[in-house]
Amino acid sequence: MRLRTHKFFMTVVYGVVLTVLALVAFSAINAGIDPRMVDRGTINPKYAATVGFGILGLVHSIAIIYFTDDDALAADGGRVEPTIPDSATGFIRQAGYRVFSVGPIFSVFAAASIFIWHAIAAVPGESGTVWGDYGSSPLPALSVFLACWSAVNIGFTLASCAEACHRNLFGLFVTILFAMFVVSLGITVGFLFLPVQSTGGALISSAIAFPVSLFALVGSRAWAKARVARWDAVHPRPMPQPQPQLDDIDPTAPGTHYPGGPPLDMLRRGEKLLMHFKSERTPEPQLLIVTNQRFVRASILGSDRTFILDQTEPGQLSEVTSQRVGHDLMTTAHFHDRQDMHVVGGDPMQSRAFAEAVGRFVRTTQRRWRRTGPNRLQQNRVKQVRTRPFGTTQIHR
Repeated sequence: MRLRTHKFFMTVVYGVVLTVLALVAFSAINAGIDPRMVDRGTINPKYAATVGFGILGLVHSIAIIYFTDDDALAADGGRVEPTIPDSATGFIRQAGYRVFSVGPIFSVFAAASIFIWHAIAAVPGESGTVWGDYGSSPLPALSVFLACWSAVNIGFTLASCAEACHRNLFGLFVTILFAMFVVSLGITVGFLFLPVQSTGGALISSAIAFPVSLFALVGSRAWAKARVARWDAVHPRPMPQPQPQLDDIDPTAPGTHYPGGPPLDMLRRGEKLLMHFKSERTPEPQLLIVTNQRFVRASILGSDRTFILDQTEPGQLSEVTSQRVGHDLMTTAHFHDRQDMHVVGGDPMQSRAFAEAVGRFVRTTQRRWRRTGPNRLQQNRVKQVRTRPFGTTQIHR
């Protein structure tokens, strides 16, 4: 199953839509129309810039809603992709360029749209302020650009912390969500006063806030990704799989498997996915997969189907190592009496987390083997054998 992601083009579309909404609000107040009453002459046009800047601050501080993951029909085949059950948003699983492009793109449109505001403004503002100098100097636009980008970075930083705590620190997760709400209000209030600030003071403040917020975002996102990767390696995300239709499946056919996306589509009946690592270095992404019945190296074909390249019993597994070989990351599975399996590339943190999780799995299995002995362990593995409705058998583990 492919996790739903947001196309880069949609970042531009959202940026345009949000700035248009801010322009509509500014134009209404600039014309003396109260947006709440739709009536002329009920509001002073001098507040147009204040309200417009406040809307921009709010929009940028809550830009995380752009990444909210919801149920959607996939474009190919109309397949339904469910919400990630252990993620508050899809933000933490997005590519870096998607995350770090939102701030500059949104900010460019915001800073550029204010030139339109200033051109149609009934009250142009006092000279020496951000609003008053907007049509005569590039410095106010640079201040707004950096301020908007900083607001996005701050919101994303808190979102990273929230994602990192969502799985096993729910109390802290709720606290961070409340902090996001308070911080977004604070940013909005700050933007309300931005038009009347001196041009030089606003530029200095935004120039300081921007690098600090950017470094905070980079660090918090890296920490959150590492923490999520460790959690995923030990607790694979449950992915619902559709029930097979008896008319469409021949139970006697060799290799019969459950429907579903990789790596679920390679599972046999009674087999459970324990953990897996995916590398997208090659044109056809490769995986190392651990189930309760086997260890598999596989690739994902262009048809979004898992193709098994190599497999063995999990009892043969010795360890998994993650190391750099030249400029490449090599994740290697070592076995007792057969050749190694390895994949190249992938996320280094996820690779290390996968290696650690497999190490714990191997140690646990060995302790159980020493405690029960090979005969009793084999007997404990098979708890029940029953006949399925259409004549096949299943071993419950």
